[in-house]
Amino acid sequence: MARGTILRLLPLLLLFGLGLGEPLPRAQQLDMGKGTRLLKEAKILYDNLQYGPALSKLKQAIRVRGLRRSEIVEIYKYMGSIYIIQGQKKYAQRAFELLLKVNPNYEMNPLLTSPKILNFFNKVKETVRSRERVIMKHTPLQQLPAAERIEVRAYVVDIHGRLNKLRVYFRRRGDPEYSSADMVPRKSSGKGARTYVGYIPFIWTVTDEVELFVDYYLAGTDKKGRWVANAGSPKQPLTFRVNLMEGKVPEGARRTPLLKAWWFWTLVGVGVAGAAVGTYFAVSGGGAGQPDTGQAVLIVR
Repeated sequence: MARGTILRLLPLLLLFGLGLGEPLPRAQQLDMGKGTRLLKEAKILYDNLQYGPALSKLKQAIRVRGLRRSEIVEIYKYMGSIYIIQGQKKYAQRAFELLLKVNPNYEMNPLLTSPKILNFFNKVKETVRSRERVIMKHTPLQQLPAAERIEVRAYVVDIHGRLNKLRVYFRRRGDPEYSSADMVPRKSSGKGARTYVGYIPFIWTVTDEVELFVDYYLAGTDKKGRWVANAGSPKQPLTFRVNLMEGKVPEGARRTPLLKAWWFWTLVGVGVAGAAVGTYFAVSGGGAGQPDTGQAVLIVR
């Protein structure tokens, strides 16, 4: 079922959890303007401290189809507030939970909301966030021997299935850009708990260095590409040291320094020899500033 359809049906699906009774006839549900009118009437009654009649209007309004998201949020906000005033915290919590399902980032205005209602709402919001949060634990790498690839592990608890992809981003310290590799689940430790494993390949070229520092971070994203968990970040990455004197540097990654390469000195030798021959011809060959001896043989005694 599409997310938009779920949001439209959400008030009806969860109606009974708030003690709202039977849904109204379909003819009334299709009256889109009626919901807006009922909400306005309920707000007037609320401002006049007539909480019972206001709640009755809100219960009617939430049953009307075609409400805007902002109207649904307003209805649940006023319902939750009335339930708190009436001392029905259980119903108040459910109303605020439904509000947060429609708009997870909703914030109540502290200047227009009583501290009692504001504090209750913020506690509900924190509870909802804690239930839906993706928890990731990762022990940072520190010092490792050289190898073709370096293993990275992370333990993830994702009860609500928000995590869609987990990647490790890495770069040689000082490089401007990060490369990345996918991390895949390898072991399940219970409902929503898994161990993810990824590998950082040795993609750098070294010469006579004895160590290499690598910056990295882990980032988990949902289906929309939003971060839901991370260890480190692009601006504050984790770092580990690769000891190039231990382990094995991958074939082709180690290059001989220029001054030690045989081909470098061969080219230098050829260049010097070529320069000497060129100098010889420049001095001994015919030049514009040299006398022309013609066919004569010059003998110097």
